[in-house]
Amino acid sequence: MEKEDSRYYEEVVAKKRMFGGKIFNVDVEQVVLPNGIPDIREVVQHHGAVAIIPFTNDGKMIFVRQWRTPLEQETLEIPAGKIDPDEGSDLKEVALREMDEELGMTTDKLEKVTAFFASPGYSNEKLTVFKATDLKEVEFKRPLDPDEFLNVEKLTLDEAKAQVEAGVICDSKSIYAITYWELLQAREK
Repeated sequence: MEKEDSRYYEEVVAKKRMFGGKIFNVDVEQVVLPNGIPDIREVVQHHGAVAIIPFTNDGKMIFVRQWRTPLEQETLEIPAGKIDPDEGSDLKEVALREMDEELGMTTDKLEKVTAFFASPGYSNEKLTVFKATDLKEVEFKRPLDPDEFLNVEKLTLDEAKAQVEAGVICDSKSIYAITYWELLQAREK
């Protein structure tokens, strides 16, 4: 279906860039609603990101512990990273780069699980999620970004669920990864 054919389509009649940053841009759009009434939309434009659900051979998942300033707390999250504008469309390569950088690991068994929009009410950030198995340590680990400080932690499913309950695992991609893990285990039974 073409967007103009949607009965919910909002026509953008004007757009102004309010902020341009290295991770995202913010636009204010003047739109006309389906009922003809004008309105304003604030939209975060993002290049997208990848996330990896890394499973160890002994039945654990790998998370990274780091400080998240917007939340003012430490979190445990699955490895992830933004897609740089010049990286092209090979998202598996981006995922492998992030695994190397954050975990010091690689794999030949990387498969796309899904892609989703974390907050489509105000952002176009698309997150593509991969499952990684048969992990191997890299010979020469890529350095972390200069502003990254993290520790790697391997958790069982029960330990990960406890961290969700404690509010330490609190982001959508990591909670999705745990739910996916539960679905995989249910299929195996």
